This record gives sequence, structure tokens and C-alpha cells, in this order.
Amino acid sequence: MEFLVSMLVQCLGYVVSELILSTFFFLCGWPVVRLFTLGRYPTHSRPDGSRVDTYVCCVGLAVFCLLLLALCSQF
Repeated sequence: MEFLVSMLVQCLGYVVSELILSTFFFLCGWPVVRLFTLGRYPTHSRPDGSRVDTYVCCVGLAVFCLLLLALCSQF
């Protein structure tokens, strides 16, 4: 029983982290990176797990955090 619960938690964690969060942050960071690189990078619009996609997700996370701070009047 504990094994099934552990596997369910791992599966749910994968779905949340990889499929939802990485896609969300990629979509937040993609237009910013395209704007700053004048349309050169990234060359595709869907994350595939490469290093470039990780960087775009990090930019998306930073943009999302800055937007949250601006909405909460923290600047």
C-alpha cells in the first residue's frame, strides 16, 4: 500500500512540475526571450527538455515573479 501511495505522489509531482509548471513558465518566458534576442531564440515554441528550454523557463519564472510583485505593489 505504501508503495502505491509513493508512486502516486511521484506521478502527481511529475505532472505538476514538468507538464504544468514548465509549460506555463516556458510560455511566460518565450515572448520575452524572443523580444530580447530579436526573434532568433528559441527557435521552437514547445519545450523539449533541452538546456535552452530550461533557460527560457527560468526567464518565465523571473517574469512571473516580477509581475506578481508589481501587482502586489511591492516596488
